[in-house]
Amino acid sequence: MLKTPFEWEIEIPILKNPLLWFQMGMAVSGAVSFLALLLVGLNLFEDDWEQIPGSVAVGLIVGGGIFAAMSLILAVMYWRGIPTRYIVQDGHIEQHTLTGKAGAINRAGALALLSGSGAGVTAAGSGALARSREAIAVGWTDVTETRVFPSRREIQLHNDWRTIMQVVCPVDQFDEIRQYIQKATETDGRAANRERTRETPFAQRVILSIFSLVFGILLLPRLPIHYVGLFTIATVIAALLSLWSSGVKRRVFGVILSSLPVVGVGLAYLMDEVDMGQPGARYALAVELLVLGFFLVLGVSAARKETVRADRE
Repeated sequence: MLKTPFEWEIEIPILKNPLLWFQMGMAVSGAVSFLALLLVGLNLFEDDWEQIPGSVAVGLIVGGGIFAAMSLILAVMYWRGIPTRYIVQDGHIEQHTLTGKAGAINRAGALALLSGSGAGVTAAGSGALARSREAIAVGWTDVTETRVFPSRREIQLHNDWRTIMQVVCPVDQFDEIRQYIQKATETDGRAANRERTRETPFAQRVILSIFSLVFGILLLPRLPIHYVGLFTIATVIAALLSLWSSGVKRRVFGVILSSLPVVGVGLAYLMDEVDMGQPGARYALAVELLVLGFFLVLGVSAARKETVRADRE
């Protein structure tokens, strides 16, 4: 068994690293989605519904371009892999990136941003992604799940909602490191987390709250299904309350939130407040149903939250 502290150095591959590309894709998608939402929102408020596909296309093109540029920068700077040191301690594991290239990318991106160059945005984004891996420490009690990928000699450490560290091991020490990490996370994690709740993590609550406000704004103009302003305000308030409350209150607000879109759409049909005659109405309807579906799923998810006990075995 490993004797701590224990450390090793390895080059984390770039091209054959699904987690890295997934994280970069999610980062780019999150940023570009707000651009697309802004453009679509302008189309909705200006009743220029026929331009909605074009606005979505602009967002996809910009996102694809940024992703391709960031991929090229990372591939050029780290084509041999990212030199990394791991240090295993009794209570945690540390990950240190052994290169100054991330700093060089950050400085280049900052200078380009100051000059107003669009390439600076991409360089700064690549630098931020590289810098996020420079120094990480994860306590065993923060790990709720480990996922092992023997073909890549990789162990992923997860908390309640995301991957918090990617551990890449030497060929001859993979099994030993895997056994130590699994034992450490099982014993320490369970001791510190006897009882868990399906609470939404803080960062995820913030992101969902932002999307709730943005989507609520998109419902304010008169759309093909006239979802009246009173229902829009009530929906946004219920969404925020369901995200930031807990226990019985969360379930109650979740039920209310999941009911509002159904009742609002039903009343619109009963009162003949559905108009598909305007050009591009099917595009506006697709956006409206997407937004209402977001609130419906959010409400159902909140209504199902309940306290669960961690396995004590």
